[in-house]
Amino acid sequence: MKEKTYIAIDLKSFYASVECIERGLDPMDTNLVVADESRTEKTICLAVTPSLKSFGVSGRARLFEALQKVREVNALRLRKAPGRKFEGKSCSLSELKKNPALEIDFLIAPPRMAHYIEYST
Repeated sequence: MKEKTYIAIDLKSFYASVECIERGLDPMDTNLVVADESRTEKTICLAVTPSLKSFGVSGRARLFEALQKVREVNALRLRKAPGRKFEGKSCSLSELKKNPALEIDFLIAPPRMAHYIEYST
């Protein structure tokens, strides 16, 4: 019997990776969700980058849940920030790790399903 090999691809991270790459950003370092914010904050995030997941944002979060989780984590960061105030914001995990005075921010990219299909072929 011939041996078969199977591969599984996490397409949700793929969508977020495409959006980062198209913006010239590192998908592993950039906080980004793919969600249609033009609808409501109840819209589901179709993709969440690994860096944003590291702050506790679920891969299947609704946009309002992602916003809420980032607010919660920022409240904790603010207590540890020098002078207990932020000096700016960043979407970059590496910058956020280096500078506790930066507020966590993230990009919201509208979904482009046809583009993801074209991109993957």
